[in-house]
Amino acid sequence: MNATVTLTICIITGVITQIALMKPEVLRRLLFVPDAILKGQQWDRLFSSALIHADWMHAGFNLFALYSFGSSIEYLYGWKSLVVIYVFAVAGGSLLSLYLHRNQSYAALGASGGVSGVIFATIFLVPGTGVSLFFIPIAIPGNIFALLYLLGSFYGLRKKKGNIGHDAHFGGAIVGLVFAFLIRPSFCFEDPLFFFGSAFAAVACLVILYLDPQNLSGKLLPDLKGSNRRN
Repeated sequence: MNATVTLTICIITGVITQIALMKPEVLRRLLFVPDAILKGQQWDRLFSSALIHADWMHAGFNLFALYSFGSSIEYLYGWKSLVVIYVFAVAGGSLLSLYLHRNQSYAALGASGGVSGVIFATIFLVPGTGVSLFFIPIAIPGNIFALLYLLGSFYGLRKKKGNIGHDAHFGGAIVGLVFAFLIRPSFCFEDPLFFFGSAFAAVACLVILYLDPQNLSGKLLPDLKGSNRRN
C-alpha cells in the first residue's frame, strides 16, 4: 500500500513535536491559545497546534492512528483527498474549540482533531472498517464506533472529563463525516441508519453547544502542564 503522503505528515509532525519538546519557546508559539488567535491575529495557531504534542506517548498514539486510517484513504482515494480531509478536520476541531473557549484562558495541542476526521471519513469511505481499542480484543464495527464516539466526545466535553480536548475531537469527527458524504455518498447510503443517525446526533449536539455552551473551564499554566491534550 502506497501511503507516502500519510507517512510524510506523520514524520513532519514527529520532527516538529521533538523540536517543541526541546525548545519551550517553540511550543508556546505553536500552541492553540484563543487569546493569541483572536487578539493577536495569530490564525496559524489553528493549524500549528496539530504539529505539537505534550509527550511522545501522546504523539505516538495520534500518529499511529493517523497512519493506520489515513493510509487507506490515500491508497483508495488519493493523497489529495487525505490532505483535504486532514487539514479541514484540524480546522474544524480548532474552530469549535475557539468558539467554546473564546473568552477563557485556555491552551491545547495535538493532532487528534485531524485524526478524528480521518478516522470518521475512513469508517464511511472504506466499507467494513473496524476500530480496535487496546482494552477490547475484537474490532468494533466502524458504524457503531462512529455514533458512540460522537456521543462520548460530547459527554466528555459537557462534563469536562479529563485534561482532553474533546471539542477538537468532536469538531474533527464532524468534518470527517461531511467529507465522507461529499466524496462517496453511495457508501454512506449503504448504511443509512448509522450514517444519518451519526449526522443527526452531531447536529443535535452542535445545537445544544450553541444554545447552552456552559462555562467550560480552560487551563493555561506557566509550565504548560495544564494544556489540554487532543488525544
